[in-house]
Amino acid sequence: MNKKTGIFLILFTLCLFLGACGKKGADKRGIRIYYLNKGDYGIQEQEYVPEADDRDRIIEELIGKLCVQPKEMTLRAPITDFKLLSSETRGKIVTLNLSAEYYDLNAVEEVLTRTAVINTLCSFAEVDGVYFMVEGEAFRDADGEEPGIMDPDQFIYNSYTEMRNYERVRLHLYFANESGDKLVDAYRTVVYNSNMPLERIVIEQVIQGPNGNFAYPTVNSATKVINVTTRDRRCYVNLNSEFLQGQEGVQAQTALYSIVNSLCELPSIDSVQISVDGNTDAVFMESIPLTGSYRMNEEIVERHTET
Repeated sequence: MNKKTGIFLILFTLCLFLGACGKKGADKRGIRIYYLNKGDYGIQEQEYVPEADDRDRIIEELIGKLCVQPKEMTLRAPITDFKLLSSETRGKIVTLNLSAEYYDLNAVEEVLTRTAVINTLCSFAEVDGVYFMVEGEAFRDADGEEPGIMDPDQFIYNSYTEMRNYERVRLHLYFANESGDKLVDAYRTVVYNSNMPLERIVIEQVIQGPNGNFAYPTVNSATKVINVTTRDRRCYVNLNSEFLQGQEGVQAQTALYSIVNSLCELPSIDSVQISVDGNTDAVFMESIPLTGSYRMNEEIVERHTET
């Protein structure tokens, strides 16, 4: 075999290898379709394995499933009382353009529909968020606000749970500024099951971090809420030990008061006491003792509002 033939075979083999790699299918693990329960305020999920292997085709397939009535007579496809006019995927964001009939849904049905659609699409690892439009215009919720790009974290909901007791609440939260030495305030509307304490929702939203690009996370994302209770207008928060590590680039006082101030915005809370794994003798970020309680600190707030 001469030199040219050898080089050709090597290149040919390499092309076959690269072609095989390029045809590798998208990750289909964890994909679920969320349907509405007929005659009841609830959602039910079903595991689903798409037939397509290409990312864009999988997204199209999931959207199609949301428009088709499932075999189970007790379930209903989310996109049935209105039409899907168009859809578009850019990066990891899916935009859905819906017909005007979407605004005819009552408040509960609308929230359930949004929850089902967003949870379905975001169960695919290649989708991070969903943007709703109605007749080509940005969707506005029952409060008249534009929620923007939405993800499952904005719909705190347990599958199979009745939604008669659902509540929509607008939270006043605090995150860090760019330098990490001040807080900036933000507003976020979430839908949650009223069986869950609102104080816990607030803390988990702070841990999740801001939506806008003007504010920055304050708490270690590995932080977990062990429990939270409120007595005599004092909120007792018990977090795991990951909380003590803090967030890189954020001062200890900023991080601590992001939780305290956010909780104190609730009308039932005047002060906050934080413990770690049940202990109140811990020192946060090696500088702030957690032995006492803390109240709202407005001096640390640099006013900048996120809607």
